[in-house]
Parts: sequence; C-alpha cells; structure tokens
Amino acid sequence: MHCQYILQLSLLTLLSLPGTHFSGTQTWSVWYHDRDRTTVICASKGSSVVFACTYSYPDTMEVRRKIWFTPRGKTKQDGSQQGDGVFNTSGLTNKTRYSGRTEFYDQGNNCTLKLNNVTEDDSGRFFFRFEANKHKQAPQGYTGPLGVALTISVLSLKLNENGPVKERDHVTLACTSTCNLPQMEFLWFKDGCPLPGVSGVLGGQYPLGPLSSNDTGCYSCGLGQGMSTPILLDVRYAPRNVSVQVSPSPEVVKGSRLTLTCNNNANPAAETYTWFQRTGTLTSLRLGMGKEHTFKEIDSDDSGLYFCMAQNALGSQNSTELELKVKESAHLMVFLAAFGALFLVTAVIVVLYIYIKRRKWNRAEKKLPTKPVPQKATFSRPEDIYENMRRSAKPITDPDVMNYTELNIRPAPSHRRQLNNKAEDDDAVVYSQLQTQ
Repeated sequence: MHCQYILQLSLLTLLSLPGTHFSGTQTWSVWYHDRDRTTVICASKGSSVVFACTYSYPDTMEVRRKIWFTPRGKTKQDGSQQGDGVFNTSGLTNKTRYSGRTEFYDQGNNCTLKLNNVTEDDSGRFFFRFEANKHKQAPQGYTGPLGVALTISVLSLKLNENGPVKERDHVTLACTSTCNLPQMEFLWFKDGCPLPGVSGVLGGQYPLGPLSSNDTGCYSCGLGQGMSTPILLDVRYAPRNVSVQVSPSPEVVKGSRLTLTCNNNANPAAETYTWFQRTGTLTSLRLGMGKEHTFKEIDSDDSGLYFCMAQNALGSQNSTELELKVKESAHLMVFLAAFGALFLVTAVIVVLYIYIKRRKWNRAEKKLPTKPVPQKATFSRPEDIYENMRRSAKPITDPDVMNYTELNIRPAPSHRRQLNNKAEDDDAVVYSQLQTQ
C-alpha cells in the first residue's frame, strides 16, 4: 500500500541505495528515502512505520553515538536543535512514550528505524544524528537535514444514504483519510473481520447491493492495521419466518388455560399482531390483537386451526396454521372409570351371592325325607270335599306321617252322568278315607 511503502522496503534494497557504501569517503551525510525533499510517510493508527536511512562519514573517524529524535516544544523543526529522544545507541534515556516501540537496524552505514504501534501523538518530523571523532579528539556530530515527516491518518467512513436502508437497496461506503495520498488501498471490515474477497480497494469507495438482512452489521475501513470508527448498516425488512408457539401443548384438556404466541423475525420489530381461526377453506374468524392470545378456560368448541399475522411499516406475513385439540377433563374420565369399576365389582358380588344361595338351597332340599307320591282324588261336588274332611279320625300333627293328595275339581256333569258316576265317586271317597286312617 502507498501509505505503507516504507514498511515494505527490504533492508537489502536499502543497502543497495547509492551512498550506502562509502569506501574512501571524506564527507558527512545522511540520506533518507527521498534525498531531495522531506520524506513524507502517512500511516494509520496502530500500524508500524519504517524510516529508511543511510549515512556516511570520513574514514579516519569512528562513530560513537547514533540518535533518532523529534523536535518538540520550542526547538527548531529543521533538525538543528534536538528535541525528544526516540532512539539512542549510547543508552541515554529516551522519551518514555517511545519505550519498547522502536527497532534500530545497525548494520554498516544503515541507520533505518522502525517505529511500532504509532498513534496520533507520533505525528511530526523525525531526524537522524550521529557523532564521530578521531582518536582522543572531541566527538563531532552531524544531523541529516530534511528528515522524515510522519502523518497519522484519521479515517472516516460515511454511507451515501440518508434515509433508512431497506432490502434490495444499493448503497456505497466511502472511506476518506487525512493523508490525501493518491492510489491508497483501503481495507474493509464487517464486525471487525475482513470482508471476504476484498484485499484492497482503491479510492475508498465500496459498493454494496442489492442488500439483504445478512448485510446488517458494523462496517469500518482501514489503512494497514488502523481502522476507522465503525458505522452501523441497518438493513430493514418486513416480518418473515412467522410462526405460532403454543403453551403448554396443542393437545389440551377442556377447562385448561392455553396461550398462543406469535413469533417472527423483522426489522424494525413487528408493530401489530392479529389472530385468526380458520372457519373454512377460504374464510377465517378474526379473534383479536396482540403478540399473545390466551384462552382462560378452553372449551371443546375451541378446537380447530389458528394462525397469526405480523406487520410492520414495510409489510406483513401470515404464520403457518396450528391445530388445537381439546380433550375431555381428566377428572371426568377418572370418575367414569371409577364408576365403571365399581359397577363391575358390584355385579360380580351379586352374582356370587346368588350362586352361593342357590347352592345352599339345593343342599337343603337333598336332606329332606322322601315323601309318598300323592294320590289323585277327583271330586265333583264341594260338599264331598268337606264331608271327607270331617271324617278325619284324629288331627295329624306330625309332618312325617302326613299324606298328601291331589284334588281335581271338575265341572258338574249332566244328571245322567251324575247317576252313572255316583258309584265310582263313592268308591273313591272310601279309598281316600282308608288311606288317611
């Protein structure tokens, strides 16, 4: 990069510059990168800069000390007066803020200095000075004129869009630097990470578009290791991925409390939410507004398909439908089950009771004595029956000696038949009496 061209200059190249080797030289000189003018270096904050430098002196002299300094305060800025020490080979104290940030390439006539992690306070002129003498003579010093002018670039990033940025829009990021050097290569970052496929963009212009929600983030530009203050690119879009969340479950018991929540992804966030229940293929019933819809005591009639609509200033979207199934109360089911079990147990007990009773009755009948087969007696007149009863010789009180007979009372026959059957009836009565006695 142009602002870092000194950084990329190798020491081999420096050593090959004219005047690097001064065999037989009798002059004092210091050459920076630009020999005929002040070397200008523009660097970004936090980067490293290299002050390329070579020097010469008479062969009869011996170098005693090498110094890099920057004029500060009331000292002259042309290098004729020393200011703050940046680096000193004699071990003298340098300015504290440069401690640990310098690297000096002390090889032959090379006087190159590298300054790391530069800040805005490092902006200014830098000069190299060395001191040499002959044996037992006082040292003489020489400061290279012109020096190196270091400018710390201040980067600023702007977006060429004043209003809100929406999906499918096209925008351009513009990065500017206080260095104002031509052909500067800017680096581009999103959320602190280099943008993929972008190694360096000339001119500080970086186009983006058509935009999507994935382009939302904090963008910054940089030179070297320094970066500008990030700016937020906020891509706005209508609600998407709208869905219904149910708590506690889509299958709920009658009388329970149930809550439906409308979730979505939108920028800006959805402003209104509307709830619907599907009543037909192309029809629906509007239930209410709000991100949540609550059934305090859900009923069987609430079973069905539900969906919500989320909306912001850029558009709206419906969720997929969610089916609710309302089941009967668990208490009722338990009651019915308990009642059925009780009925079954009761029926079993009744059947067992009847079975045991019948067995007892059957056993009791088997123990009774065998009785004679009752004889049949037929009476045609009621007075015959009562007459027969009056003829009982004595009352019978012992059941074991009692005899039974069957009475068959038929309708009275005709007079002729009565005469014919009278004799038979008398015989039957006599027979019955004899059996009784």
